Amino acid sequence: MTSRGGWFVNSKHLRTCAEVVKILWIFMSLSDGYLFFKVENVHISDLYDWSDPKQKGKYSRPKLKRRESAPSGSLVHINEEKIALFRHGEKVYAMQEKCPHLGGPLHLGDIEELPDKSLCVRCPWHSWRFSLDTGRLVLPKKDKVAITFPVTVDAEGNISIGFLEFASDYFSGSGEF
Repeated sequence: MTSRGGWFVNSKHLRTCAEVVKILWIFMSLSDGYLFFKVENVHISDLYDWSDPKQKGKYSRPKLKRRESAPSGSLVHINEEKIALFRHGEKVYAMQEKCPHLGGPLHLGDIEELPDKSLCVRCPWHSWRFSLDTGRLVLPKKDKVAITFPVTVDAEGNISIGFLEFASDYFSGSGEF
């Protein structure tokens, strides 16, 4: 994408600056210094609620093979990032999708309540546990952090994830409007 006299050009689209801004505001909003991108095609009601006692214990986890019906987080792609989304009650958490240890898929991990009532996600590969609030590694005691993202949920249940900046490739012209 290049800019020529107020127009953004890529191989498929010709847009004015005003059109680009309008399109971006459809998908994101600015709050507390974050750019919030709306999560398309995922509503809070679509997420497995880890706090629901009716759902707890309903599924058993096989050691080596994951059943399709087993609860998990949701994997979304926003701002050139893969993000794991988890729901606990009316709160939604967003965390980088890959475990900082060896790259395990955190969106497939279980949510656990710790003795201090805080929540963590347990990586399905090696059972490392990361705080959903801070991303800090809880167990084992090592210095690793998973990136967490602020999340908002509006009155209709639409989810938005906050970023401090656009991804470096966001305006490269390789994506679709």
